[in-house]
Amino acid sequence: MVIPVKTRLFEGNLNTPKAILAYKFNKVLDIRYTLIKIIYMSRIFIGLTPDSEFNQKIIDLKIRQKEHQNKAYKISWVPNNNHHITVNFVGSMEPEQIDEMKELLKGLSESLSDVPIEIDGVSYFPNENGQVIIATINLNKSLQRLYDKVEEVVANVGFGMSLRSYKPHITLGRFKDKNRPFSELVVLDSPIKAFISNLDVYESEIGGGKAKYNLLESYNLK
Repeated sequence: MVIPVKTRLFEGNLNTPKAILAYKFNKVLDIRYTLIKIIYMSRIFIGLTPDSEFNQKIIDLKIRQKEHQNKAYKISWVPNNNHHITVNFVGSMEPEQIDEMKELLKGLSESLSDVPIEIDGVSYFPNENGQVIIATINLNKSLQRLYDKVEEVVANVGFGMSLRSYKPHITLGRFKDKNRPFSELVVLDSPIKAFISNLDVYESEIGGGKAKYNLLESYNLK
């Protein structure tokens, strides 16, 4: 994406009405340029993407949860090809920052191995009153180590580290009505286990109320 070049109509002393007017107009241009720049910056997150076999297990779990839901209430279910585990939602980044982060992640990936994942239940997010239905994931040592290392990379690029504890999960759906009803959640007979061997960088785009994830880079952890 090309960010428009910022131009100024006046530079000088504010000693005439015309100069003052031009100065005020320049301030408007500054604000407009800043807003345009924010719009054009990419919203980036780093995540783990399940392979086809693991993804099918997630789909099956989502189908089971659908059967528990009250059909009178609308839920926006995550498309089957959008399942992922967010490791770090970085937010808006400029192209140079993305490139720098990619290089650091490349080096990090060479020191890591595939990550064991264990889905241990279905819950609401961020708490029991939340509007989001998730598959909860056990935070094991490998996943915590990956999270910590990625946090360091993001901090080195110039972004602050999260003050919240990491709660890994896979989003299954969202209630469209804020006053969601009580609904039974699926209880697993045993954990759903798998390994994920790729660390991915995604660009998130929101359009028409739906999220689209563009894969920018993928690193093999084996």
